[in-house]
Amino acid sequence: MSSPTIPAPSTAPLPPKAAEALARLETAFLPLDVVRAVTQYEMAAFRYDQLIARPASSLSPAEFDAIRLSQETMTRAFSVLAEAGQTSLLAPLEVATSYWDAAAHCQELAEAADFDGCLAAQDEMRMCLCLLEQAGRLDLIGGA
Repeated sequence: MSSPTIPAPSTAPLPPKAAEALARLETAFLPLDVVRAVTQYEMAAFRYDQLIARPASSLSPAEFDAIRLSQETMTRAFSVLAEAGQTSLLAPLEVATSYWDAAAHCQELAEAADFDGCLAAQDEMRMCLCLLEQAGRLDLIGGA
């Protein structure tokens, strides 16, 4: 009695439609190191922004170290993204920052009773909201 033979894998080229589908799949998913770099950059930027918003005199030595570590993390993550040609993945973070800046500016203008200025800031916020929604990154401003 002989053991069953296992056919050798085919090395024939894929049909054109299958090759196109595979290429679309490969471009649809980002490499894990790129995804990690975006996440690390965003988290470090969030922590950095939290810390530098406070007066320096109120920061502990550990918080000064956290500022330095955040900057180093952002630099490393940016290097990974630059090497992969994916720095555009940080654009939603920049838009979210613009959103928060416009929201703070709108608050200041409202307190100063400059309602026309507040409307302009709200327009900026709406534009940012639309861009973040298109990018699927409403999470950056606390949205779903």
